[in-house]
Amino acid sequence: MVVKVDLPMIPIPQELLATRSTRHYFEYMHRLVFQLRERTGGSDDAIASTDVSETYPWSFTAEIENDVQNLFQNSIDTGAGKLNCITVTTSYSAAVNDFINAKNGATITFPQYPNDNEFFIVRNGDGSRIKLNGNGKSLNGSTTGILSRQETCMRFNYFIDSDEWFSI
Repeated sequence: MVVKVDLPMIPIPQELLATRSTRHYFEYMHRLVFQLRERTGGSDDAIASTDVSETYPWSFTAEIENDVQNLFQNSIDTGAGKLNCITVTTSYSAAVNDFINAKNGATITFPQYPNDNEFFIVRNGDGSRIKLNGNGKSLNGSTTGILSRQETCMRFNYFIDSDEWFSI
């Protein structure tokens, strides 16, 4: 199905028609727009056509669809160990190798006695203000933090030398 779309003709204001040079310029622009419209298919709207469709080079099986829907309820093997994926909406005490999908202004409390080079990941899943509590340890120089931008994901590594969590 092809939808006919008429070109809206914008009237040239009388002030611009008063001088010969501006009149010539705007009449030329009208002709140019009309010619471009005709050369690119006229008033056919190919996007509205039902013959146009987008396909994907893969197919979604029930297994893949289930994996996508349960992404934050499973474990992910990173090669260096499994990440425990969890979605939280209230206060949560982070553990080593957690992938935390935080929502609704959740508060994430960091581990109190971490070992050197341990890490976890915090993701802001909805754009709310996710509060970070260092639990007595410094977080990039401060004891608390806020993660407020939606889809922001930060990895926190613990360095025993400085007794501090650094974000990557």
